[in-house]
Amino acid sequence: MLVTASFDDPVLESLDALREAGAEPVRADASADPLAVLAGTCGLLVTGGADVAPARYGAPRSPFVTEVEPERDAFEIALLRAARERGLPVLALCRGLQIANVAFGGTLIADIPHALGERATVPHDVRDPGQQEHWRLVPEHVVRVEADSALARLLGTTRVVTSAAHHQAVDRCAADLRVVGRTADGIVEALEARFAAPFWLGVQWHPESNRADDDGASRALFRAFVEACSRTPG
Repeated sequence: MLVTASFDDPVLESLDALREAGAEPVRADASADPLAVLAGTCGLLVTGGADVAPARYGAPRSPFVTEVEPERDAFEIALLRAARERGLPVLALCRGLQIANVAFGGTLIADIPHALGERATVPHDVRDPGQQEHWRLVPEHVVRVEADSALARLLGTTRVVTSAAHHQAVDRCAADLRVVGRTADGIVEALEARFAAPFWLGVQWHPESNRADDDGASRALFRAFVEACSRTPG
């Protein structure tokens, strides 16, 4: 399966999580032809990283968005649209959820504290100094999952404590996607597809980092994704 990432990010935890679940992941370079690299793959994992450029969703420049990767934005949008057309399983993590929402016509909140003001009651960007990977669970960051969602069935619960390492979030959800998880302050934390797909899920947290910490929830997510990929002709 194909894994996308920032140019300088080896995404070791994501690759390890996929291998642990039985997959043979291949990291994709954003300078490649998206249709060429998608050919022959059985699934797509879109990982975290820099902010999505506001121009991608028709918004003006923001002082809160200082690090973007326009080439990666274009690459992943093309991959996500092509994966949908080909009926491939997709798992989108953190920034991955955001770029997926943009790819299908949604918009983003440029900065959660600025947008919510006093309504920002949940910590969404909790990082240890110098932290490059292994995003820890944040007890106050509780995601409430819709009971009738595939995510709830997969996790076996409608309440999950997750990591929190984002200052952007979904604003207007794309029409072809469905919000299935939020925190108490209303921030979108999980999306599913309204269109037919063997597996399609976006989560705003980092399950690749929490496999040993969350009573099996993250491993269940990766296992379900890999199982869907194994049933998809590559």
